[in-house]
Amino acid sequence: MQDVFKSQDVFKSQDVFKSIVTPAGYSDTEWKARIELALCYRMADYYGWTTQVYNHISYRIPGTDHLLINAFGLLYSEITPSNLVKIDMDGNKLDETPYPINQAGNVIHTAIHKGRPDIHCVMHTHNADVQAVSALECGFIPLFQEAYMFHERIGYHPFEGIVLDAEEQQRLVESLGKSNHTLMLNNHGVITTGPDVSWAFMRMYQIIQGCQVQLKAMASGAKLLQASDEAMIRTREQFEGGDAQAGAQVRLPEWPAYYRLMNRVDPNWIR
Repeated sequence: MQDVFKSQDVFKSQDVFKSIVTPAGYSDTEWKARIELALCYRMADYYGWTTQVYNHISYRIPGTDHLLINAFGLLYSEITPSNLVKIDMDGNKLDETPYPINQAGNVIHTAIHKGRPDIHCVMHTHNADVQAVSALECGFIPLFQEAYMFHERIGYHPFEGIVLDAEEQQRLVESLGKSNHTLMLNNHGVITTGPDVSWAFMRMYQIIQGCQVQLKAMASGAKLLQASDEAMIRTREQFEGGDAQAGAQVRLPEWPAYYRLMNRVDPNWIR
């Protein structure tokens, strides 16, 4: 798991930032972080993982104790690098903006960022397939190779109501644990995390697909076929160590591909 928890510049070999000029008032590091997080919001919208203006994704600006998060009230399709809001680890706004911060987002994200310093991006959704699995006593059952990246990497947190109370923060961190990257919020939704935006997004894509396959397989009524524990661990290590992307220019080649896709969908999204 060592390579996973080192932030990686997945854009480096693609040189996609060469033509981007950093606006006044931002460092190059912060502007790039804003672009990456805005792309994550746009792709979540592209895949339909949104719940109106609710849910949230946060990213720690590299080298700082400042987080970026969405302005509460904007659709994910409206998120741009410049309208993301910068907050400190206690949820205080550091940008001048007319928009508030979702209190549940504040509680969840600041808790995980403070409790797990190795985590730099925290992504939360209420996808319907994930919510269905979050209500099953059996929890998430990985049934195919991509889903095996979650073998022994998921924590579970019991439902306590809408997450508005700071007293729940420590319990959230304890439920995530020290080595898990994904947290199933029972009767609620899911959180995926990573050392950067691309890892959190990739894990969200795969946990949603994993839940979809699980629900379909369970609905068939047939007995579930499962790989051996040894095979699941080996497959997980192939994803975490990079073997699964063998031959690619970068560890997560889908991420620069998403950048190119968004440039076609909305050529003016970086503003």
